[in-house]
Amino acid sequence: MNYESRHAESYMESLPDFIKLAEAYGHKGVRIEKKEDLETKLKEVLAMKDDLVFVDILVDRFEHVYPMQVARGSMKDMWLSKTERV
Repeated sequence: MNYESRHAESYMESLPDFIKLAEAYGHKGVRIEKKEDLETKLKEVLAMKDDLVFVDILVDRFEHVYPMQVARGSMKDMWLSKTERV
């Protein structure tokens, strides 16, 4: 739809390890790499009520992630799903 079919992300050659970065500042970090781990790990994160937790969720680059802002559009142009707009 936009951005040369990069639906979920902007690809960068090199990104920091966000988990290590969060931990370097004394916070917790959790990385979720597989869809089947999402619910379990998010429950674990939400149980950490006394900590500041950063969650790094890896999403397949071809996955559509909604809501999706339209390039050079306003909030009223946003996609809510593949067939529904605001």
